[in-house]
Amino acid sequence: MSNISSLIGNNQQYIQPGGVDYNATANKNLLPAGWMDGYIELAEIRDTKSGTGQYIYIAWRTSDGQHLVHDHINIKNTNSVAVDIGLRTLGTIARALGLESIDDTEQLNGREIAVRLAIEEAGEWPARNVIKAYAKVSSTRPKRASDLDKTRHQIRGNENRNQQANFRSAEGPTGDEIPF
Repeated sequence: MSNISSLIGNNQQYIQPGGVDYNATANKNLLPAGWMDGYIELAEIRDTKSGTGQYIYIAWRTSDGQHLVHDHINIKNTNSVAVDIGLRTLGTIARALGLESIDDTEQLNGREIAVRLAIEEAGEWPARNVIKAYAKVSSTRPKRASDLDKTRHQIRGNENRNQQANFRSAEGPTGDEIPF
């Protein structure tokens, strides 16, 4: 159990928990970019490599259990912008889970949540999935970016057809519609 509020509010010392090395067991197959449903398999507080900060490590797994994606949310860092971004992300996660606040990482473990994935190219390193956003699981939201593009295209297509129909009706009857 990792108490977040004590770290943010009081700068107390934290003992890094042991456990599964999710970096070693991660599935390296890339998922498509876009929204995907899953659950938080593990959330815990870890120290940064430099030892000057801490972050919430999140291991998010797809609903089918086949893929694991990692995220790091800064909660204590020398860079105040990184902390601001991290706290906003934590707020987004809380809202997505229907929580008023998150005081402990244990509140996140096992909870179902949707993420927006992207594919990040990292120079000499192989491409990997990264989490760009969190949201409440929803059956009405497009699941992948390609689905979102199709939905946008359909909406634009309908708008264009409606505009053309309105334009024709404003001109008056055309072609075979001319009454004689």
